[in-house]
Amino acid sequence: MRYFILYLKGMLMGAADLVPGVSGGTLALITGIYKELLESINAVSLENFKLLKTKGVLVVWKKINGPFLLAVFGGIISSILLLSRLLEWLIENEPIGLWSFFFGLLIASILYLSKSELTLKPLNILYLILGGLISFLVTQLNGGSNQSSLWYLFLSGFIGISAMILPGLSGAYILFIMGVYQTILSNVRQAQDLLFEFDQDKFILVASILGVFILGIVVGLKVFSKFLSWLLNRYPERSIAVLIGLMFGALHKVWPWQNKVVDTIDKSYAVLPSEYSGGNPEILTAIIFMVLGFLILFLIEKSKAIISR
Repeated sequence: MRYFILYLKGMLMGAADLVPGVSGGTLALITGIYKELLESINAVSLENFKLLKTKGVLVVWKKINGPFLLAVFGGIISSILLLSRLLEWLIENEPIGLWSFFFGLLIASILYLSKSELTLKPLNILYLILGGLISFLVTQLNGGSNQSSLWYLFLSGFIGISAMILPGLSGAYILFIMGVYQTILSNVRQAQDLLFEFDQDKFILVASILGVFILGIVVGLKVFSKFLSWLLNRYPERSIAVLIGLMFGALHKVWPWQNKVVDTIDKSYAVLPSEYSGGNPEILTAIIFMVLGFLILFLIEKSKAIISR
């Protein structure tokens, strides 16, 4: 039961990482697996793999917390493969409902974590504000032009995964800023199509693009998770304050009502429903999905209790 729930949490992380403005790290933090995830990634080391000769596979598998990693990353990968088309459709056709859900979930997460993980000391408040400012400034950056050179894709994977495991900073949004979001999403779809209609030339192209990007992810994940684990162990309250601040600073990006900036394609800003220029503001739909997102947090908290049994 524990690993099935971990798999579902991994799916939530994967779904969040697909959406520009939402962070898989946020879902890991509020589902209670964030610290274990960082520690397990750090355990995947050359030192532990050297034990294969003397201790055997089972000992090494246990040392790197293999069942946990398999369940979580299995969920993430499954979610990306299964939900990429659905989420792309929802972003295009049902944006208010989708963003309302994530907004409600994020608000509930901030309130819960502030109450359970944070004491309102002056220094913690300062770090919370700092995290909020960093997140807000990052989300003000404009999207770059599309880039597809292999070295740039490696760099994008390295930087993107760093944001994906940081609550509040959306890895998908960072990829959008760097101009590779559509490239990666398109190649994931093409990889799915190749399963049903194989083409050797297309396979080589897709494999090279996704392979280099994934290599960047692996390297970035290893480097950045070690740094985050060190921060959480050495400065737990300050680190949590910054992480909550990052989530708070990203709230405006998941606000359901966004108006496009004139003379730009992808730049937008949050407005009140009465000022929304995108058609029907669907206020009732937004409220329902905000409440649903808010309530999801309590289901997540119940799942923690089940896992701890």
